[in-house]
Amino acid sequence: MVHKVIIKPGAELDILEALEWYEEEKEALALDFLQRLDDELDRISKNPEHFQKRYRDIKIVFTRRFPYGIHYTLENDIVYVHAVMHMKRKPRN
Repeated sequence: MVHKVIIKPGAELDILEALEWYEEEKEALALDFLQRLDDELDRISKNPEHFQKRYRDIKIVFTRRFPYGIHYTLENDIVYVHAVMHMKRKPRN
């Protein structure tokens, strides 16, 4: 079963900030980041229970090549992505 994935506004902002930074460094890097993020979201949608729980009901999946963690919950067969955080920086909240 493939689950619907909803990216919350805060997570959208996280993604846009990362894309802007990678575009400034090198456009191909931004495209690669977006592809890796899409790959992980696809994996989550196919098997959201597979990944480790980190904080209460929040699970996390780490992107390949890039130091980001996708933080999500599964509620009524819908995956809610709450944050896409750089794992080597201090979180803002």
